[in-house]
Amino acid sequence: MTPTDIPFPPLNPPPASPGAAEARAQSLISAMERLMALYQEETALLKKRDIKAMLALVERKHLLTKGYEDAVRIMSLDMAGLRTLDPDLKARMKDLAEVFHRESMENATALRAAAAVAQSVVNIMVNTINKQRNQEQGYIARHGAARPAGYRRAGIPPLAVNQCL
Repeated sequence: MTPTDIPFPPLNPPPASPGAAEARAQSLISAMERLMALYQEETALLKKRDIKAMLALVERKHLLTKGYEDAVRIMSLDMAGLRTLDPDLKARMKDLAEVFHRESMENATALRAAAAVAQSVVNIMVNTINKQRNQEQGYIARHGAARPAGYRRAGIPPLAVNQCL
């Protein structure tokens, strides 16, 4: 069998029944509603700073996102069926898509803010540790240059105190 003998599916899928297009539209609506509810829950948990509960959402979010992407992909393959949908269903999909977009942007903004705060805390901790290490090693950082601790105005920090004079 040569590569040209392999049967390929037709480029244009056969026309589907209107009921199938409506079922796909309902599936997409359902996927958007479930994912939007999860976004709202996650945003509320971010505001409460409940990290443990947020970690429990990760797997569910992954599955719901995959389901939403699959529903969008399947819907995009049947553009002819999409055109034949009931105008009320199209209007509902459009309105829901706008709300979904707003909710996903709010969730993304909250996640970015939480990530920035977490990175800021990490940076503060790293800088403090580095400062402490430099002081313990007898060096300080002034104006971007590391100098031996003896060159600072306060003098060298004592390593031990002799209490017997």
